[in-house]
Amino acid sequence: MLACFRQILNQPSIAIDLGTANTRIYSGRGEVFREEPSLVRHVRQDQEIQAPDDYFSYLNNHLTSSPLRGGVIVDIHNAVSLLKPLLKHTRTGLRQPVSLACAPTDTTELERKLLAKAVLDAGAAKVAIIPEVWAAAIGAGIDVTLPSAQMLIDIGEGVTDMAVIRDGRLVFATATRTACSDLQKAIRSAIISRHRVCPTPAATERLTHELAALRQGNDAAGRDIPVQGMDIIRRRQVKIAVHSREILDAMAPVLAKILKMIEAGLKKLPENISCEVVESGICLTGGGSCITGMDSLIAANTSLEVRIAPDPMHSVINGAIQTLDYWKEKENWWENIAWPSIPA
Repeated sequence: MLACFRQILNQPSIAIDLGTANTRIYSGRGEVFREEPSLVRHVRQDQEIQAPDDYFSYLNNHLTSSPLRGGVIVDIHNAVSLLKPLLKHTRTGLRQPVSLACAPTDTTELERKLLAKAVLDAGAAKVAIIPEVWAAAIGAGIDVTLPSAQMLIDIGEGVTDMAVIRDGRLVFATATRTACSDLQKAIRSAIISRHRVCPTPAATERLTHELAALRQGNDAAGRDIPVQGMDIIRRRQVKIAVHSREILDAMAPVLAKILKMIEAGLKKLPENISCEVVESGICLTGGGSCITGMDSLIAANTSLEVRIAPDPMHSVINGAIQTLDYWKEKENWWENIAWPSIPA
């Protein structure tokens, strides 16, 4: 009976990865893990929709809001609506949980306060925030205590974050709010402009893997690709052929921004740290690391060894869980976690 009362009265701790594409929450008590798209639907799932044709059915299925853009909250109301049911699911006692959340390294203090407010309004008692790249490095299996520099690039849905970790601290970080969603948007816009067809999300994501052709030359890239989508004039589902060169041309400006950020970051590193990074290489995490050809593209532009982390999609939440497990046994642990001062 005493153990039961303690369980009810103890304050649980949770880890949150609030991403532009997906939100992941972990509760150490009972090892509850949930992953949901970072979307708020404006049509209830149990509500039957009478649609006169494919076009209106398509519109109804896309009546959603994304409360994040570029890795940060842009709609606090919908962010709370997204988080509230997820936090409720992790509660096992009477007390509200203490939360460990993650944010990109280029976030402002105001943006981090907005993240904290969303988590508090959704049902948390207290919030501590750590850099996403720190969590990603731990989740990728990098030993952050090593005296030699380790570089990690996390390519998410809304932000590409690059950091160097050495002696248990972030010694350098930079980011650009250009990532996977921008690649997909560029492809979608190009197809709509040329073919008057809006490709399905699955087709758009599949087309991003065409960037592997950049490493094979123009001849390998010259082929037609079948694409499923919605004809915006005839208002029905169609299948069209899109030339791979169209896809590569659409992605080129977005990729150039990401590669420019990486190149500029490498140039800013002190000579001793730069030499250590040359030896250790680059570790890739995030959804962008799963795009076929992304690792070889970065390797070709940096002349560094590039490796993809095990389970790159979950590196941030896995690292946040390990960080939470380390801190949560310490009294008032959330007060001891401070956002580091990162040299730019």
